[in-house]
Formats: sequence, C-alpha cells, structure tokens
Amino acid sequence: MTSTVEPSTAETSTVEPSTAETSTVEPSTAESFSALLGAERVLPGGPEASAYLRDFSWYSPILENALADTTVDAVVRPQSVEELTACVAEAARLRVPLTLRGAGTGNYGQSLPLRSGVVVDVRGVAGVLDVTAGRISVLPGTVMKDAEDAARATGQELAVMPSTYRISTASGFISGGSGGIGAAANGDLWGDNVLAVEMLSVEEEPRLVRLEGDDVRPVLHTYGTIGVLTRIELRLVPAHDYTPVVVAFRDFATLTGFAHDLVSGDIHVRLCSVHEAVGAAMLAPISSLYEPGEDVALVLVDSGQLDALRAAVEAAGGRTVEWTVKPHISQFPFSHTILWARKAVPDSSWLQCEYASDRTEFLAQVAEVRERYAGIFLQHVEFARTGERTRPLGITPLVGLADHEDALEELLGFCRALGMTVLNPHSYVVEEGGYVGDTSQVVALKETCDPYGLLNPGKLGDSFFTSRGLTPPSARAATARR
Repeated sequence: MTSTVEPSTAETSTVEPSTAETSTVEPSTAESFSALLGAERVLPGGPEASAYLRDFSWYSPILENALADTTVDAVVRPQSVEELTACVAEAARLRVPLTLRGAGTGNYGQSLPLRSGVVVDVRGVAGVLDVTAGRISVLPGTVMKDAEDAARATGQELAVMPSTYRISTASGFISGGSGGIGAAANGDLWGDNVLAVEMLSVEEEPRLVRLEGDDVRPVLHTYGTIGVLTRIELRLVPAHDYTPVVVAFRDFATLTGFAHDLVSGDIHVRLCSVHEAVGAAMLAPISSLYEPGEDVALVLVDSGQLDALRAAVEAAGGRTVEWTVKPHISQFPFSHTILWARKAVPDSSWLQCEYASDRTEFLAQVAEVRERYAGIFLQHVEFARTGERTRPLGITPLVGLADHEDALEELLGFCRALGMTVLNPHSYVVEEGGYVGDTSQVVALKETCDPYGLLNPGKLGDSFFTSRGLTPPSARAATARR
C-alpha cells in the first residue's frame, strides 16, 4: 500500500494567465476554456449544455425535484491527459467549481453540479494503457466494455464491471458505482478490485497523486470529490465462457435460499439477480421466458457448469429456462430493474439496502419484508461474494407508496429494525447514499488534493464541512433553490 505525490508530467500544459483573470466568472468561463481547447470543444451554459445536466437521478422523485435547477457555466471536453491537466489548472486559477462526468449513467446525481461552474466530460480522455497478469490500466474516459475486450484478448476478464459496461467509463464507475457483473464471484469495488489510481490535485500547478491498495478507498464512490482521475488500474481474473439462463421457482423463499447457496457454492456464476414475481413481470422484454407468478433469478453461469446448475435447480424444485430473447442479460439486473419498474408504473420509486450475510437471518428478513410490504417492496436481490462471505444486496422497486417521503421514512425505519442496512438512493450526498470508510482519511486526502474545495462541492455531505467549522455548500445550494 503506497501513496505518493509528485509533480505532474502534464503540468507544462497549463496556460499563462490571460485576460480572463480580470473578468467575471460568467460569461468569461467558456471563453477561458475555449482558449485552451478551442471553441468547438467548449459548450457555454444554457440549452447547449442541458444534456450534461441530466442523469438517471429521475429514478427518485425526490432527487428529480431537488436537482431540477442545476446549472453550469461551461462544459469542456478534453481529449488527452495534458488537456485535462490544463483544464484543472485553469479551474483552480479561476476558482470555479469543477465536476467530472463520464457517461452520465449514475442514479444519485453524482455528476450534476450543485453549484454552477465547469463540467468536464472525460470521455475523450480514453484508452487502454496496459494489460498484464491480473491487472489492466486505463485512462479515465475508457468505456468499460473496451477494457473488458482488451482483458479477454489476453485470456482474462474484469473482476467486476457495471451492468452499464457498454457505455460507462472507468472513472465514472469507480467514482459513482459500487458493484455489478462479476460481483457474485469477486465482490464489489471495495473487494480489492481497484488496485491503484493516479489523479491530479486541483491547483494552479496540478500535482500527480498515486494511490495503491487500501489508500484507494477514499476515491471509491465519492463522486469525484477527492481528485481528478487520470489513470485507473483494475483487477483482472481468468476469463470464463458464460451462458445466460433464467432460474424459475414458484416459491420466493425457496428461490432466495437457492440463490444464496448458489453464490456461496462451487458453481461459478458471474451474476445472480433475483426478482420476485411481481417485479419479474415488469421486465417486459424477457417476461415471455417465464410464467406469470414465477419468481426468477437471472444467472450468468460458466458454460462448462451449466449442466451442474440445471441439476441443482431441479433438485431444489425449480426449472431452468434458456435465454432465447435478443436483449442482453445485462439490461435487467442491478439498477436496470428500476428503469423497467418505472416504465411499468411511472410513479414508482426505489430503495437500496443490504440484507444480512448469514443465510438464516437473510431469509428471515426477506420473509418479514414480504409480509409487511407485500406488493409494495418488490424484492430484487443482487449477490456479491467476497472471499467466503456472501452479501445479498437489495435494489428494490417501490410501488404504491402514498405520501412518498413520510412513507419512505417509515419503510426505512422498518428495514433498519430488522437489522438491514439502508442505502438511501434519494440523496445526492455521498454519506447518505451508502459511503462507508475512514472519514479522517477522506478529509486528509481531500484537503491535500482539493485545497480550494472546487471538486463537486456539496456532495460529501454536511458533516464533512460542519466538522471543519464551515457552512455546508449543500445547505447553501438548497437555500438558493428555495
């Protein structure tokens, strides 16, 4: 585990002070960055930038309302690390807020600025740098599918990748994601699957900071608030050939118990996504694969172990269905489920939670939630396996919650009383959305790498700022919106 700081090799790309120094931030922000990148790669705020002020936070009616008035002075689109470094230096010189953005697939408003400033689209800073045994190094805007393809060319695969891997970027995944396809075998981002990162400090002369091992943790799922990523090194594992199948049961308790045993056992699965019947029926493009009233699991299994899976399913009283439809299986697990639920029931909402790892306690929690919130809390469980520990994670459509905010609080309290961990997806704040880590480590790195507090201000949460005697930017933003 190492953490080093050194001068950035790209710092020579910063520009000399321009006439923008004596201008106001608006409207000269776009002009300042146009001098660096050219006008064709800078969008001024307003209608042209509107696409950069949207993500999938509309999954939550609370966030949709809270983030409705986000604005930006400029969107910049660098094409290299050198240009990215120049943009960071300029933002530091102008003291304008800086928000990094990948493909915009986040669900919590991770890349939507709470304060107007500059949004940096990193998708042009892309490419696979190196592939070695157990490791792939990529630039921040690299699409995860490109990383997976490069790994597979060497007989390896990503240990974990988002279900949106066809468009998601590497920096977006580790900054705003948590797990995904591969988690059922290799755990989530915190399961030693991000080996190292390099990032820039936000200063007039950006420094290059390298973090390895456990020192990477403050960067994971903290919404790009710590530093500007320039290199990401991800864990690779031996590649498998996979077959997608549906496992169907007529009893949800039996299915959830089977799924827990499957992920904990010797059959290699890259994905095990469990859906109770009401929610499964909402997965419209694949609902023809199973019968009404069947509870299902969407499974990516090692092709060489398909027969073993079929035998295990039959022995448990279920059936295995071939994947005969065109849509890829990745379009239905994890947060994709919420999209299908919203299409089926437009005023539905959602919740994230973590059940107990212990099998008996997990099944008891499933049963109690099912009894109390039948037809409302549509249980959808994704599994992550880290070492010998199997973690059932809920990404749950909520249907028919009257007076949503009060009813949600009651539901959260009920889940917590059962011993479940609730990860609130109705907040743009890191801590409320499930960030767990060493706060002092986050604070120390943040102060080192973002001394002016320009990176995505307000997203670390009120406690981060109030503990240091400051008024939280999120509180100021909320006041401004009111």
